Amino acid sequence: MFALEIELLTGGYRASLPDGSRAEWPPHPERVFSALVQAWGDGGCDARERAALEWLESLPAPLIEASDRIDCSERLAPSVYVPPNDSPREKDLAALLPERRRRQSRNFRVTIPENPVVKMIWLEAQDESKHRAAIAALAHRVSSIGHSASLARVAMTEANDKDAPLWTPDDEGETSLRVAHPGRLGRLEKWHTNDVRPQVGVFVRYRRPGVAPSIEVAKSAFGGSDDWFVFEDTGGSRPDILAFAHVAKCARASLMTHGPQPPPEIISGHAPDSAPSSEPHIAIVPLANIGWPHSSGDLLGFAVVLPRVLRSEDRRAVLKALAGFAYLDTGEEAQAEMRLSRTMRWRVERTAAPSRASLKPARWCAKSRSWASATPVLLDRFPDRNDPTEEARLIAASCRNIGLPEPIEIEIHKHSAIKDAPSAYPARGNPSIPDWSFPESVKFANRPRRHVMLRFADVIEGPVIIGAGRFHGFGLCLPLVEESEF
Repeated sequence: MFALEIELLTGGYRASLPDGSRAEWPPHPERVFSALVQAWGDGGCDARERAALEWLESLPAPLIEASDRIDCSERLAPSVYVPPNDSPREKDLAALLPERRRRQSRNFRVTIPENPVVKMIWLEAQDESKHRAAIAALAHRVSSIGHSASLARVAMTEANDKDAPLWTPDDEGETSLRVAHPGRLGRLEKWHTNDVRPQVGVFVRYRRPGVAPSIEVAKSAFGGSDDWFVFEDTGGSRPDILAFAHVAKCARASLMTHGPQPPPEIISGHAPDSAPSSEPHIAIVPLANIGWPHSSGDLLGFAVVLPRVLRSEDRRAVLKALAGFAYLDTGEEAQAEMRLSRTMRWRVERTAAPSRASLKPARWCAKSRSWASATPVLLDRFPDRNDPTEEARLIAASCRNIGLPEPIEIEIHKHSAIKDAPSAYPARGNPSIPDWSFPESVKFANRPRRHVMLRFADVIEGPVIIGAGRFHGFGLCLPLVEESEF
């Protein structure tokens, strides 16, 4: 075992989460690793120290001895106005002059913990003695963690208080922290050489101090809240939710254009031979104002949902495509314009802190035994003679296809149990009510559509997205609030 002790010399920790939504606490292991990398670069890039850093980034996520968030206070410094980075899309060169540069508001958040000492603890670290001296030398040269004003003393230590609060890696934990990973040092070097801002790396879920290990629950193949990238309506020609198949096709085509070439399976959903991919890939789902007492049924945006288990190179490919699709322009959020047709232009904004509850991924990623479809489930094939028993078997199989157990109860309906969610088919005898529309030549356009209510024997964790159209916004289910377990 070895540990790094970090003492916050000013009593505060100045750092924000990547989305800027709040102060960061506890210090993310990746922050500490980056500080060590900076000390290595400032110290002349010693070969032995580099080997030690490569060894450190290969270790599992550490335990973190730090005050619980409830034992911390957060302080906001006064807002300051600073010029943003020069945009490569800036056409007016005069706007780059100091007196004409734009100014944007920035807040620098500070966490004041009850105990200003934090420890990163690696319980199992092979070849520790080989790299101990190099890690100690790097730690000695670190002057700050996070913001440059967040002064810190870093040193190796052996002491470990068994009664101290510990943040523990746990797949069921509610807090996601960034950690170092193999290859992180090389990527930091490349970004530094190319004068590019470092990108977010790998996240690991942690359990807060004092929280008992959670009971393992079944999860779908689609990722939780941290794997949702939300785009919110900001104007233009906003489509109806009944046309979401067109939105999903347009969004996927844009991501394929802006991502690595040729488009990888994780984005396109197709293997190199154009056959449907057998690997998990992204889903694009609608986020609508439904399920509330005064909901309207309007489409408010959409989300790109990553698989729960994803290779690092596939995640990088998706992040690159998202960065190209929604670029940082004059504001703080990433803007994009979707060309749905010759005349329809829908503007959306990528946001890490959605302004409306209907747009928040946590709503769809809760834990519950009972779920109801918000968009129709497309059956994988036509049941013989519309046999409801066979339909139920197809729906049960679609749950297995995303890694969930079969439901113990399945109700099949034409209309959704979710208020203001659109029906699977328009009302009989009323041709004025529009039906779902699909792009030409899509294979699932003529599949039978059903709304369902599912009840499982045990609590499962969302999102639940099932059926033949699950990658295109169909089969999206909402947990029933009265039985949810958050």
